Amino acid sequence: MKSVLARTAGYLPAIMILLACAVGVTVPVATPSLSTLTTILWLLGAGAAICLLLRRAIDADDRTRELAGRLAREQELRRSVDLILDDTQAVLSKVVRQQEGARDSERDRIARGIHAQLGQTLLTLRVELSLLQAASNGVHPSVHTKAGSMIVTLDLALNALRAFVSELRPPALGEGLRVAIERQLEEFTRLNGIGHQLDIAPGTLDGSGIVADDGDALLYRVLQEALADIARQALATDVRVVLQRGSAGLTLRLNDNGKGGRRSQAACACGLAGMRERVEALGGALRISAHPEGGTAVALDLPCARGVVLS
Repeated sequence: MKSVLARTAGYLPAIMILLACAVGVTVPVATPSLSTLTTILWLLGAGAAICLLLRRAIDADDRTRELAGRLAREQELRRSVDLILDDTQAVLSKVVRQQEGARDSERDRIARGIHAQLGQTLLTLRVELSLLQAASNGVHPSVHTKAGSMIVTLDLALNALRAFVSELRPPALGEGLRVAIERQLEEFTRLNGIGHQLDIAPGTLDGSGIVADDGDALLYRVLQEALADIARQALATDVRVVLQRGSAGLTLRLNDNGKGGRRSQAACACGLAGMRERVEALGGALRISAHPEGGTAVALDLPCARGVVLS
């Protein structure tokens, strides 16, 4: 295109001059008319205008080619950067999964040790206190009463120990995420006396491999940590859990009716803050906010797996 325009712009002035000369030759030199001179001047002016337009077209074509080349280079650079980011994300996710696996193994080992040693010791102590209470009934009223109060305190300690061991154990997702969440909430209510509401939108967990990498296990672990934090800090009587499916992935939301302002500070020092790094490594987001009227909201967003389109 550029070469054609250049050749045309080069030939056009000569063509216009020849046309002007031809017009002048056809008319006697002695008697040139005004119309002839006007025609010659019009041809020369038209030639000059066309040459200017062709020059501008050439310049515009040069700029278009330059911009197209720059855009192509930027697109290639963008593709290279995207590939590098994808590789980095994959490596980071692998490291996070390895760390999570090692952490779960260590937590399971600690949980088994606590259950086998401390749990059995406390149970033995409770049996002995029960025998002491039965033996002192009607004989030593003060001992009987004291043994009863010690049994109540020991039962509280055993419940707290069971809750702690449950938090330490790795996610039990063998029967699916829905069943694991329901069992976790039921256990949470049984141990802490805090009511719960579970709302899983229809079709949310249909299919397999919805979230990226080990997103199911991470989602379950965030739920565990959030519930543990509610039990320790929130002073709540009810918690609402919502799991829904969006265009980008899964969203988990927890809302309690406890002391939001005080708990928001405590949450930063507990396990939820440590979860944020693992969530971000998988391309997700974890947000903790306090409601002005009381209570705290925890929101977890996890991206869908590659090649999975969520409606």
